[in-house]
Amino acid sequence: MTEPGAFDRDNIKLQPLAPPMGLMEQFNLPPAMIAFIRRNQRSIWIVVTVGVLLALGLSSYFAYRDYRAAQASAALDAALIAKQGKRQLLDKVVSEYGATGPALWAQIELALLEEHEGQRAQAISRLEAINAGLSAKSLLKPLALNKLAGLYENEKQWDKALAAYNELVAKEEFAAEAYRAMGRVNELLGKKEEAAAMYGKYLEAAGAQAARGQADPVREMVQSRLNQLKK
Repeated sequence: MTEPGAFDRDNIKLQPLAPPMGLMEQFNLPPAMIAFIRRNQRSIWIVVTVGVLLALGLSSYFAYRDYRAAQASAALDAALIAKQGKRQLLDKVVSEYGATGPALWAQIELALLEEHEGQRAQAISRLEAINAGLSAKSLLKPLALNKLAGLYENEKQWDKALAAYNELVAKEEFAAEAYRAMGRVNELLGKKEEAAAMYGKYLEAAGAQAARGQADPVREMVQSRLNQLKK
């Protein structure tokens, strides 16, 4: 009696079917990891879905932010080159793009425009608001402070001018001119000792240029004023 062959139909029917191999088994993942994934499959899919949605949301936000910034820059450029209606265009940039850098520049341009039109009180108020909203590290901080200090000085608001110049001293690139301005204001107020001290600090801060042998008429003028105050 012959033994049943490997390909005999009846023999094949009697052979038990092996369990189907899953995708994770095909990747040769450790059995413990496979068991963990299968136990927590629902939670894992929730985390993955939330992660994908968050990534898509952030991508959409950054794309929209860049789009808004580009629009704001274009609107600011149009306002700056406009021959007529500049104030209205600048106001529109501020109102429509208030949280962007171009809107901040538009605010500064409005302050300069108000100064040019003789509306110094309004320009001062606007610049004070701008300065209050700027961080100490902002590149616009020195610009706002310097302009604000000059307006205070023009309006004879001496204490405020000195305070603004004193704050500007912290910016190394502006320190020398801030000291010179404080010397000038103190001299106008008749405070000779304070003026001499500020002029001295200006000369010290501006000494690097003199050390290179370059002529500096402003420095020579300040030295002359300092000599007069010491007499």
